[in-house]
This record gives sequence, C-alpha cells and structure tokens, in this order.
Amino acid sequence: MTNLTPLLKSQMLRRSLRCYALGWWSLVPVLGLVPALLAFAEFRAVVLGKGNKWNAARRQLQVGSWLAGAGVFLTLIVLVIGALVLMDS
Repeated sequence: MTNLTPLLKSQMLRRSLRCYALGWWSLVPVLGLVPALLAFAEFRAVVLGKGNKWNAARRQLQVGSWLAGAGVFLTLIVLVIGALVLMDS
C-alpha cells in the first residue's frame, strides 16, 4: 500500500541524507546488507512521499541508492568468491 500523504520538507531532507549515510555503510561486505535494505526503503519512502516538492538533497538520495546497490553487488561478489574458495579446498 502506498503512502498518499506527502512528506514534510524536513522529513524528506532527513530521509534523503539518511539514505546517503546508509548507502556508505552498505559498502561493508556482508554486514552491509542490512544498511543497504534500509537505504532502499528510505529511497522508496522519499520518492513516494515527495509529491511536487523540490528536494534539496536529491543528489544525496540518488548517490545513497547507487551506493546501496554497489554494496549489495560487492557482498554478492565476496560471497561467490568465498564459496568458490571453500569448494576448491
């Protein structure tokens, strides 16, 4: 179910910056999966609740989501390499 009530400007900015910070934390392999999921949730909440307001932290929101995606990809790479090493030995 989507949130039809738009976010307040302060909530939108705070959540955009939180997405950015969580995106950086998601770059920690394996442990970063939880921050990545939280960053994606913040990104979705801001996008759905933005309405017609201008988001001054739009760039941080976008970078946070990209970092979260990179963190998930990095974790997958580490897990695959770890599995290959364990299978080889």
